[in-house]
Amino acid sequence: MDEKLKADLFCSLLMARHIMTGSQIKRITEEEHLPSIEAFYEEHKRFIDDDHMSSDQRENWEKFTSSDAYLRIGEYVEYVSGREIRSINRLDPVYPEYMQCLPNMPLILYYRGDLSLLEKRRPRICIVGTRRPSVYGRRVTRDFSKKISMHGVAVVSGMARGVDSCAHEECLSCGGKTIAVMPCGLDRIYPKENRELYEKIAREGLLLSELLPGTEPIRQYFPARNRILAAISDAVVITEAGKHSGTLHTASFAAAQGREVFVVPSTIYSETAEGNLALLKDGAAVATEPEDILAFLAHVVFFREMEEIRDQCYQKQLKERIESAPETITSSEIRKIILELLAVSGVSTDEMVKESGLPYRMLVCELGKMELEGIIGKDGNKYVLTIRV
Repeated sequence: MDEKLKADLFCSLLMARHIMTGSQIKRITEEEHLPSIEAFYEEHKRFIDDDHMSSDQRENWEKFTSSDAYLRIGEYVEYVSGREIRSINRLDPVYPEYMQCLPNMPLILYYRGDLSLLEKRRPRICIVGTRRPSVYGRRVTRDFSKKISMHGVAVVSGMARGVDSCAHEECLSCGGKTIAVMPCGLDRIYPKENRELYEKIAREGLLLSELLPGTEPIRQYFPARNRILAAISDAVVITEAGKHSGTLHTASFAAAQGREVFVVPSTIYSETAEGNLALLKDGAAVATEPEDILAFLAHVVFFREMEEIRDQCYQKQLKERIESAPETITSSEIRKIILELLAVSGVSTDEMVKESGLPYRMLVCELGKMELEGIIGKDGNKYVLTIRV
């Protein structure tokens, strides 16, 4: 049995049954210095108390432990695994770093397909819009999706009827990569007529959802889904959206998350594009051709690559200084090294010396200061982070 998947599913059940929130679970893992969600699952019974939960949450826990969902979780894991659904969580190294720094991101993400499409260096553009696009809206969506994907950019959308489906289909038709974020469990297909598209994305792209497998799509899940669409994208493109379109939620999330919002202009007499005009009035960037998006991405990719090059150069220079002139290493640089070593799990002093190459005396001196300041603590013979910095 996939123990990691079992632990992630269990935590999702706790959240779905209003027993614990994702932030509660994450806080417990930090306070208890747990290295993984699996560790939380193994020890979860000791956290079912008044210190961690309200009386309502305790009552929900009692109902949960007598339910089939709790008693038959092993069968549930086999069901999910048999449908090629896997999971990642916020304690996994593969959980996107750019999502970690955003508020209200999912504790657990379920996926089918190629998870490498979420890597930081991979450019991604979200294309979304109305479920009832005009001929013009369909044409614009297909044109943008095709040209963007042909430049190696992954197209992100929500697999809804209309603009979303057009964007996915056009991307796949020219051999591109696409990501669909679903408003339901990944064992469900929404809308049902997109079964063929769903299966093709599972084979050639990536399907994502924060919702438990088995969850049906209902209206309240759509806005939450839209925040993930924006979070995993470098920019959001609105090709055609009505006055009250849910697409406007995606634009709002994108703006709040610091993502660029591009809007394709349309005639002022089109009801299906009233949302476009409203966004343009609010200051969204105008996109009249796919090249506008590609030009923006060129700057994003350039600065991302420069950041990686600078980091590599710095790490190389730091290593050389540690080897040749350790006395030049500053206190802040030693702290940064220590924090990076402790980011995932506890590390002993000897392991730190071996990994960092720093002299024992310098390392112990800084460890002592950080322990006094409450930044780190001891768990047996290993140092662990006591706060997130």
